[in-house]
Amino acid sequence: MALLGSVIVALHFWKEQNEARKSIVNDMLQPLAALLKENQALSKELQSEPFMERDNGILESYLIKIRRDGVPQHADMKQRLDQLAENNTAIVTLIKAYAPHAKTASFVIEGDRFRNYASAWRDRWNSVMELFMAGGNYAVSGVPFPDGFPAAVQAEK
Repeated sequence: MALLGSVIVALHFWKEQNEARKSIVNDMLQPLAALLKENQALSKELQSEPFMERDNGILESYLIKIRRDGVPQHADMKQRLDQLAENNTAIVTLIKAYAPHAKTASFVIEGDRFRNYASAWRDRWNSVMELFMAGGNYAVSGVPFPDGFPAAVQAEK
């Protein structure tokens, strides 16, 4: 009888843990995956015509365009770049909240890489007007996206 009671308690505990895990995935991981997908679509759009300047990255292209045509002419591009920055901030917040619950070490490692990427990208984006006013240019090396992060997010589901 005691064994049956222990099994029932264990099953109840397992069910509660499973429900808690589902809640964490629904509350943090799914929104993170949706924002990541939105950013991938925005990046793809910004890497094509009419946004991309030949042989330049996204931010470099924006800087070239606003110098050539003026800031108001490229409000649509700025809006997309602002959205990327906002999404990155939200993704970083969700990574920090989800990381203690991660099933895989890969998520933690790739999450850290994404956080470093997002921080460097934000710094570059925040410097665009300073570079514009000073007549400077971005350093040749861009900020590489951590390619393993989307797969690490998928592995958590």
